[in-house]
This record gives sequence, structure tokens and C-alpha cells, in this order.
Amino acid sequence: MEKGNTTTKSLEPNVSRRTVLKGMGAATLATAMNLGGEKAGAAKAQFEASQQTNGPPPIKGEVVMGATPHNCGGRCVSKYYIEEGVVKRIVTDERPDKGLKDGNDPQLRSCVRCRSRREWFYRADRLQHPLKQTGKRGDMNGFVRISWEQAFKEIGTGLQGIYDKYGGERVFASYSSGDSTGWARDSAKHLLNTVYSGFAGYRDDYSWGAIDHMASFFEGAGYTPACNYRDDAINAEQLVVWSLNNLESIWGTQSGWLLTQIREAGVPITAVDGRVSMTVDTVADDFIAVMPGTDAALITGMLHHLLTKRLKDLDIGFIKSHVHGFFDDPEAASYHGDVDGYTVPVGASLSAFIMGNDDSLVKAGLNKATSVYPETIGYCVNKEDELFGKRAPIYGQLPKTPEWASEICGVPAEKIRKFADLYLDSKVTTWMGTGLQRNSEAEQGVWLGRILSTITGNIGHPGAAWGMPSWSYVKAPGHGMNTGDLKLSFYDYDELSVPKEYLKNGTDKDLAAFVWLDNVENDVGASRWNDGQVRKMASYKALLNFGGNVLLNQNGDVNLGIEIIEDRSKAELIVTCDHFMTTSAKYSDYVLPGAMQMEKPGATTGWFGNEVVGVNQAIAPPGEAMTEYDICAGIAEAMGKKEVFTEGKTMEERLSEGWQKLQAEGYYDISWEEFKKEGVWKAPTPPLVVYGEFFTNPVANPLATPSGKIEAYSKLLMEDFQARFHDNYDPDDRLVGGLIMDAKNPQGSDSARFVYPIPMYIPLVEGRHPDGSKYPHPDLTESTPKGYTYNLHTWHLMQRSHSTLNKVAWLNQQYKKDADGNPAFISNKSTSLNVWEEGVYESVIVNSDHEKELGMKTGDKVKISNDRGAIYASVIFSQLVPKGYIMIGQGSWTELDADGVDIGGNANCLISLRPSRIAKAMTLANDCRVAIVKA
Repeated sequence: MEKGNTTTKSLEPNVSRRTVLKGMGAATLATAMNLGGEKAGAAKAQFEASQQTNGPPPIKGEVVMGATPHNCGGRCVSKYYIEEGVVKRIVTDERPDKGLKDGNDPQLRSCVRCRSRREWFYRADRLQHPLKQTGKRGDMNGFVRISWEQAFKEIGTGLQGIYDKYGGERVFASYSSGDSTGWARDSAKHLLNTVYSGFAGYRDDYSWGAIDHMASFFEGAGYTPACNYRDDAINAEQLVVWSLNNLESIWGTQSGWLLTQIREAGVPITAVDGRVSMTVDTVADDFIAVMPGTDAALITGMLHHLLTKRLKDLDIGFIKSHVHGFFDDPEAASYHGDVDGYTVPVGASLSAFIMGNDDSLVKAGLNKATSVYPETIGYCVNKEDELFGKRAPIYGQLPKTPEWASEICGVPAEKIRKFADLYLDSKVTTWMGTGLQRNSEAEQGVWLGRILSTITGNIGHPGAAWGMPSWSYVKAPGHGMNTGDLKLSFYDYDELSVPKEYLKNGTDKDLAAFVWLDNVENDVGASRWNDGQVRKMASYKALLNFGGNVLLNQNGDVNLGIEIIEDRSKAELIVTCDHFMTTSAKYSDYVLPGAMQMEKPGATTGWFGNEVVGVNQAIAPPGEAMTEYDICAGIAEAMGKKEVFTEGKTMEERLSEGWQKLQAEGYYDISWEEFKKEGVWKAPTPPLVVYGEFFTNPVANPLATPSGKIEAYSKLLMEDFQARFHDNYDPDDRLVGGLIMDAKNPQGSDSARFVYPIPMYIPLVEGRHPDGSKYPHPDLTESTPKGYTYNLHTWHLMQRSHSTLNKVAWLNQQYKKDADGNPAFISNKSTSLNVWEEGVYESVIVNSDHEKELGMKTGDKVKISNDRGAIYASVIFSQLVPKGYIMIGQGSWTELDADGVDIGGNANCLISLRPSRIAKAMTLANDCRVAIVKA
């Protein structure tokens, strides 16, 4: 062992940033930094000074086709120019470019992220040797360099000891997303399945856990809400991008290009967002500025307008035949023969709730009674929880008028009406992003959006759809590894009134992805968040974290996570494989240097496209770094089972076999070698429209919901909550009129619930309504008396993908600042393995109206804090964010100073780890109160 030898040599010095700056452009720089006036002019001058007047140097060397896929959904083409084994230049797709009206075969252009990878490959602080923690977890001085042989043996036997003592259900392969070649976490899973006896998995993911969960109930989808293929939006009369920022988060290959193509084709674009994003600023014809987390109130107000002022224009017959529970129907019949009695009680329908105590729909013969729902809702939490006994308004008896919605969401009432009319009078495609469901009441807006689109007929037609654009259907060659988990079941099927086959998203198998840390902290019978399934499970004892920074950095309440992870009596073995010393790596027992994309072979498909993109190996990993596959093969060999793991196959051979199999079946029309040379294989254009058959004849083509329809009232949703061992009895309130809503609930038929079978607006735990609201937001956490008067909101920066690329100096200079507000970055020549360095701060944006009251100016170093932690940042004042909000890009790496303040500026140090109400999904976006002071 070499005590304290945790620095690395410089890999490739004198790397230029000109290519990256040129790729961004002066206008993009100014927009990304939210600069204006004098500072924008300075940015433009700096950009122009960086350009080479005689053009770029000539391109030499070997050309290797590739990509560097990570979790932005883009699988964009990169061309690598290699000289003597070193990457000298990266350019992007240079094939002919055909727009939507020219043949629809666009170049798969990479953005600044992938084109900055040269600096990422050759940073001097890259991990190059296996490290072992000999001290307390998190102690950088405790890491020692060890040999691969020692690492393989100790990790292999350590895992075996945990399997022998506890079993595979106590071993967890962590959620990760930093490497989308398929080798990182899949190699770890294959190891646990072949050398050992399986592992505990998770359902859903961090990005759209609530979307997935709700879609499985309201439309019977196994994944996200079904939407037309994204190219179909050119057939719309209006495109709405709702909580979607394609020009900054680069949500799939060519997502920004597609938006501009659609707009240039004459389709107007409306953006619904909580800030003026780059997408809003660049392509939106209209902007619906909604207060973050209040989308459900906005949609509810739109539905009220349609049910009152536009009732005669609604197709009532269509709604009744396609939407279950929009109106009362105590005698509803399912389209499925194996479902009986799946009805909608009087006064319990969604429209009854929207109308409150207004009886106009009862008089119209559409409902049987006015709303049975109470005025408030409680929380299914432990007695020790700060929310125990507290209540939030759900306005059960109040008509949800546009005026009511306006006071909550900040959108003028007249604009709410016009927006609702747009949906009814036009053919609208809505692309839904994921920001609206990253909060404590994540599920409601997603559900209401599907109902809005359906009752207005925006389903099943060309140009008429709602949801995330249809997922890529293209087949990648695969690697033939065994990655399936143990599918642990903790579920009470007796709670269900319908066959269990109607559970479409695995809620009866595995934990929700976001609550794994709750499981690590607590053994059988306990859960910090009162999660019923966590209470039934024994805690994880081994954590394998390959290719991700979720272990600590990308979770909420980082300081709580550190407290849990530091305790070796909980997780006894933590192994991280990564490229850099991230926050998660720092708190691991073993840190293994992995190979990056383009240092190993691969093939990948994008989220929404119809291409397979090759990831050829262009260069060798530095130092002793290895591919994840070879690392796991080494562990297998130490346990005497290498052949069981590899089956005698290299990575290249596994991919080649997968390709040849599909080629033999007639799927691919070129060979593996041809594909590697071309770099791209494109499948035929898919069907553009979803739900067409259901729209035409729902009786013959029912959905996979218990009713066979889109469900505005989902009895199964409430039963599933109870089947996951959550007590759904709220003793502090009663339904209006003693309604029998769920006979299976042992606590009584008229009790109020923590989860209802309809969507509604529920204020966020730490959310905000506009100042002066007649419907004030309850101060549920008593945060305002502590001085936490601002709300923190995070978004996805274009300069990194979650926490991936955080240390690329070329990108950092566009948004990170020094203590004086000047551009700053951690040098690529630094050999320190510290997670982060003092003097380099994240930018945080605050509304300009707060500048005087805070006594700050743009460029000042600030401290943002609450009870969960504190971070340093550099402030920018701008009108691009709403009053009362502090907005900061998510994904920076946490590094705590001696006072416990995060110098890396990770917003997750401040955000709660509390999961969402129903899905137990990730809540890291817009549900956090903070204070801000000059540092």
C-alpha cells in the first residue's frame, strides 16, 4: 500500500478551449449566463478575442466514429481525430442534413457537452488507480492506493461474506446514469447474478418516477404517458412545451433543432414554465409563467372554465366513452370482462371536485351530487415527522374557477381561460417535461394534464397528443448479460378489487428508486418517511455504485445522506467505480477507476430517435483504469468464477454477437464492422400516432386500465397505496356526506384519505403562492419564522448532464465564478483528488427586484442555507426568474468546508430527501425554502 498517494499525473497538457467556446457562440454564452447590457458586451468581446482569425488548424490523424452517451437522452455523433493514441480534436456529425420537410434525416449533432470531452479525458485529477479507504468514510487522507489483485480479492470476499450472512436481498446495485453505454451498472448486475445469488433492485428512476407511476394507473401504460412520435408535432396547430427545456437540457438528440424546425414550419409554440429558460427565450411564441409546483391548480382552473363557459362545446359522449370518472357514474361498466363493480360514487368524480359546492353539473344531469371531498388533506407520516397532524388545503367544496387558480399559480385568469380555449378549439400537441413532477405532490399535475388533453380530443390524432414524446423503439445489439434483479415482493394483494395483472409498473415488486437510502438507514419495521414497503424490508448491507453519483450527490439532504453512509453498522460495504473523485466516491470503501465512453466499445440508442449510434474504442484508459466489464471479470476471477461471468467473451464479442443475431433476423441490414465504420444505423420511421385504435373504438380496443378507459378516477391507485402497506385512513377529517369510497378500507367508509382516487391541487410542502394571495400557502414547515423566505428551484444546465461533466474547465468558465464574480474553473492540470476546490462557485440567479433589499449586487459571493445545510454561490440578479425564487443549476459536486458549508454549491444540500406523496418519487426541484445572505 502507498499511504496517501491519491494524486495523479497530468495526462495531456495544453488543451485548448477554443473549439468549445466556438460551439457555444457569443449569444449563447450571454443567454446561458443570463447577462445583459455591459456584461453581455464583455462576454461577446471575450468570445471574439478567443477566435482564430485564420480558421481552425488542419485536421490530421485517424478518424474514429463514436459518441459519449450520458443521461441527457442524446446519443449524438462525435468524430474523434486521434494522433499517436491521443484525442486531438472532436467534431460532430458531418453527414448531409435533411430537415423535417426535406426527408427528415437530420445530422445527429453533439452539443458543447460531448465536444468538450477532450478536456474530460485528460484532466490530471482523473482516477487512475484503485483506492481503499483505511479511515473513516469521507476521509481523503484515509485513502491508499492498492493493486487490482488486492481490490478484486477484498471486494469479492467482502461481497461473499455479506451474501453468506444476509442473502442477496441485502445487496443493492445503485441507480446510476453517468454512463449510458450499458457497461457500467449492467456489468455490476451481471456479476451479482452470475458469481453470487442476485441482488435487490428498484422500480422507476429518479427522473420521472411520478410520471411512470401515474401513467401506469390513469392509462395502463408500463412507462411514461403515451404520446405521438415527436416528428408528428409538425402536424399540430399548436405545440405546447410544458416544463420542458429542450434547448438547454438537450432532452434527446436534436431536441432543440426539432423545436426550431417545427416553429419554422408555422406551428406556434407555447411554453409553460416557472422561469424564462433558453427554450422560452428562443422559440416560444407565448409564455405561461406558472409559479413552480402549481401546474395542477392551473389545469384545474382550465377544466373549470371548460365545464362552465364551454360546456356545450365539449363532446360529452366522447368523454363518457373514453374517460372513466370525469363524471359521476355509480353504475359504470368496464370494457374488460374480468372487472366488475369498478364504479364512480356520486359526488366523487373529478368534475364534481372541480365544481365544489356548485350544483350546475348536477342540474345538467352529468353528476349525481356535488363534491364529497373535504377542505383539507393530511399526511401519512410518522408521529416524529414535522408534518404529523398538519394539513394542507385541497379546497374540496370550493369551485376551482380561473380566478381561484390565478391566485395560486400566478397566471392571469383571462389567460387561463384563453389557454383552455386553445386546447378545445385547436389540434394541440403537448410535450411534457419532468420538472412539474419533481416535488412533494408530484403526481397531481401529470394526471390532470392527461385528462385535459383527453376531454378536449387531443389524443389519437396526427398532431394531437400529450406526454413525453414516444420512446425510442429501436433495438440496440445488447450485450447478453444477466441484469435482472430478485424482484422482491412486499405487497398485500388482498387490498385490490381487480386482478393484479392491472398493475403495470411493478409497484408490487422492488422499492421505488428514490427511497433506497431510507432502507439503508432503517431495518425491518422502520422508515423515516413511513414508507410501507421500506418498513417490510431488511436494510441493504452492500452497495455497488458503478457509473453514478447518486449515492450521495444526487440525493436530497446530502448531509443526512452522509450521516447515514458514514455509519458502517448500516451499509457494511460500499464500492464505487467512476472517473473522478466525486462526492459519492469520497464516501466509499473502495474507489475503482473506470473507463470512459470511447475508451471501450459500445452501441447506444437515444430516448426518442430511431438510430443506433456506435461508440467505438478510440483511445486506451489512462494509468490502471479499466472497463467496468473487466473490473467485474477480475472480481469473478478472484472468486474462481471468471468463465461463469465472461462466458469466454470480450466486450466486443458480446456486442458483435448481439448485432449478428438481429442481422440474421433481418433487423439490421449492415454488418457489425460496417456499422462501426459508419457510426450510425437508422431504422425505418415508426408509426407517428398512438392511441388511434382506442380513440376510434374504445370498446374493441380498451386500455390496460381496470375500466379500459383513461381514468380520471382510479380506485386502483388508492388500493395500490394501501397494498403497499400505507395506512390510508385520515382520522382528522371526513368525506362530505358519508360516501362509501373504498369498502376494503378497514377504518371506515366515510373517513378522509391521504391519497384520493382523483387528481387535485395540493400545495407543496415548502412551496409558494404569489404574494397577496387570497388562498395563502400554509407554512407547513414553519420555515418563514426562521428566515427561510425564499424558495429554491433547480434546473438542468446545458453545461453538464446531472452531475456528469461538472469538472470540465472549458464548460465551467461559462457559469462558475470566483469570489469576485469573474469566470472561474478548476484547472485541468490540478493533480488534487479533492472533490472540489475553494474559490470556484456555482452561479445562482435571483430576481432583480430583491437586489436592493438583500444589499447585494451581481457577482457577490453568497451563502444560501436552511436547517438541512448551507452552500456558497455567486449571485446574478435577473428578471428571468420569478420574485421570491432563487434558481441554481442542479448537479454540482458537494465538498464541505470546516464549517460544514458546501463550497461546491450543490443545491441538494438544501433540498429534502422526502419522497412524493403517492409514488414515493424524487422531489429534487422546486420544493425547498431557504435564506440567502452575503458571504
